[in-house]
Order: sequence, then C-alpha cells, then structure tokens
Amino acid sequence: MKQASRSHKQNIVEGSSERSTSTKLKLYDVAKASAMELLEDYEDILRHERLSRWLKNDPRLFKLRRTIEFSPNPSIPSFPSISSVLSSLGLEGTRGIRRGDGSREIESIVNYLVDLIVRGGYLLDRQINAVEDLHQRVGGYSENLLKKRLAYRRGTQ
Repeated sequence: MKQASRSHKQNIVEGSSERSTSTKLKLYDVAKASAMELLEDYEDILRHERLSRWLKNDPRLFKLRRTIEFSPNPSIPSFPSISSVLSSLGLEGTRGIRRGDGSREIESIVNYLVDLIVRGGYLLDRQINAVEDLHQRVGGYSENLLKKRLAYRRGTQ
C-alpha cells in the first residue's frame, strides 16, 4: 500500500514536469493505476473487517470533509490533529484504533481515504483529458519539434 501510494504521487509529479505529451499521459496512467490498486486495498480492508463502504453523499463523509479543511494558501498548512478529527466524529482520542475493537475508527479512516482516492482520481481524469485536448489542438512535443525543424530548413534554403 505504501508503494502504490508513493507511485501514485511520484508519477503525477514526474508527469507534470514531462515535456513529451505521450510520456506525460503514460505517467498519469501509471499514477491512476497505482491509485486503483490502493483503492482496492482499502476496499479489501473494509470487506475483511466487515465494515461498510460509505456512499459519496454519506453524511459522515460530509462531516469529515468539513473537519479536515485545507488552507486556501498552500504555503500555510492547516492540518487538524488526528484526535480532533476523531472527536468530531464522536470517536475518542488518538489511540482509538488500538482501543476495543476500533471498528468505528477504522471504518471512518478507511472510508475517508477511499473518498480522497476517488476525488483525486476525478481530478487526475480531468488533467488527463486536458492534456489529451491540448495534444489534439496543438500537437505533441516531438511533432512540434519536427515542425520547427522543417520551418528552419525552409527558411535557410
């Protein structure tokens, strides 16, 4: 799971800095595949523990999203503590997973992570569509280099 989540992030970072459109799209596809692998792992946890997967409009997810709001200024991190997140859900303390059976805590945390993966996947899909649209309108990196080379040759002959 650690490797899938790292691969997801790293391929997005690498893809965003890539000049070649086809390589950019390949890296984004690998990132998406890693996210789907991670999503499947989280769904396995829910199935194995016999916990429910919340729907996207579940009130518990809305409550979590309101609790974990990110600062509009990315240079100023504003992450709430785990204990404040769990207490906002009516779950006590930071060691809730180790206390008792911990199923409510596990269900909340895993469902929030599933929600993040699904919402991140939506954003990645939009990025992929934007790159494909740009490629269709403007062309790819190699194609544009060839056009520049041919224009250069026409201008010097």
